[in-house]
Amino acid sequence: MAITVNKDVKGKEYPPFTVTVERGKIKEFARAIGDLSPFYLDDAVGRASEWGDIVAPPTFPITFRDENADTGVMLRDLGVDISRILHGEQEFEHFKPIRPGETYLCRSRVTDIYEKAGRSGAMAFVVREMTVTDGDNDIACLVRSITVVRL
Repeated sequence: MAITVNKDVKGKEYPPFTVTVERGKIKEFARAIGDLSPFYLDDAVGRASEWGDIVAPPTFPITFRDENADTGVMLRDLGVDISRILHGEQEFEHFKPIRPGETYLCRSRVTDIYEKAGRSGAMAFVVREMTVTDGDNDIACLVRSITVVRL
């Protein structure tokens, strides 16, 4: 039986959510990824920097989640089981630093769905984009990710 992906999900926006960045979480994340830059870990260095505080590592927004959301909703929308998905890629485009104590509004949508044949068979690629805006409604970061679905 062939697996298909519901391509009608392309363009769908998911409910927005907010995230307040905690100082300790920035430091914990930096240590977890092995980046010991004082700009992420040292409050004194952060205060003396052009930003006036520590900042988050570039990949930190990957941790932004809606704690109240049903994490399986996109898979159900696509009509696929979690056992068929793989992490494809992710990229981060920053416009402003992610700072502790700030609250960010995150809005996600599926921007594209396309299929390709691979060595192990057909695959669908689900492209998502999350726009992260700050309290001034300025875009701080765009997070793009691709989820691969084995068909």
